[in-house]
Amino acid sequence: MGSLLALLVSTATLANDSSFGNANGSITLKYQPHISMDKESLFISEAEVRVDYLFTNTSSQELIVPIAFPMPPMFFGSADHSSIDNFTLKVNGNTQPTQHRLVAQLADKTDITAELKQLGWGIEEVAYFAEYAKVPKGKPALPKEWLDEEQQIAFTLSDYFVWEQTFPAGQSVSISHSYTPSLSTGIPDTANSIIDTYTELACLDESAKQGIRKRNLIVKQDGEDVEYGVEWSHLSYNNWQGAIKDFKLTLKKSQPTDLISLCFDGELKKTDPLTFEFQQKQFTPTQDLNILFIRKPDFE
Repeated sequence: MGSLLALLVSTATLANDSSFGNANGSITLKYQPHISMDKESLFISEAEVRVDYLFTNTSSQELIVPIAFPMPPMFFGSADHSSIDNFTLKVNGNTQPTQHRLVAQLADKTDITAELKQLGWGIEEVAYFAEYAKVPKGKPALPKEWLDEEQQIAFTLSDYFVWEQTFPAGQSVSISHSYTPSLSTGIPDTANSIIDTYTELACLDESAKQGIRKRNLIVKQDGEDVEYGVEWSHLSYNNWQGAIKDFKLTLKKSQPTDLISLCFDGELKKTDPLTFEFQQKQFTPTQDLNILFIRKPDFE
């Protein structure tokens, strides 16, 4: 089990409309035994995710490796979706151009992009089918194994930023990317509801639960107590898979009055009133990060 971290942090003001975030993540590259991950510096706040990598080609030959950054799966129909925005990429300090590629995957990660394209289906056709449960005019039906028991699509569509990266022989390459993360947020919810939902996912101990209850806003209206609850958001981040020679995690806050909790295999240390950090050599992530942000509603 990951160790508990419950810290007081501040977060950005959330809209009252519900939105459903998806996992934020890091770049992925085709496996190469001669390319090592020497450093990763991961910065996370509700407003920004920023990751700085240092890769080294340990071989005596130049290597050209395809790299991709996957966006969260697209949502269709009535779902209100908070997506990743403002993606930027730099290689050795210079802006790196990328191409966009639409990728379709089944639940088991089988890539069906080529087959979907051969059927003449794209984003508009999938969106139409998701909303009306009808095959678009002039298009063939989808294979039954691509649909669930309710005859809805059982695959995802994601936009990928892709490029080919050259790694010179025996040299290191720095790659950095940043973006506004995808968040799960919503209107204020009761403390008990948040605790029931996130106790296991965000490793809420008794101290964290008390902190959530403390921020639970209850006001008197017409002589009766009305519970407004707490403002909240949840950020999911898919960690790098594999060993990292030098890893650093930074969590940033803007005020000292809000709460954050997550499961994490390490001790985050407060380095200034707004910042918590963890750094370790030869670090291998064992789980993804699920970070819960809590604040007391401000109705003034």
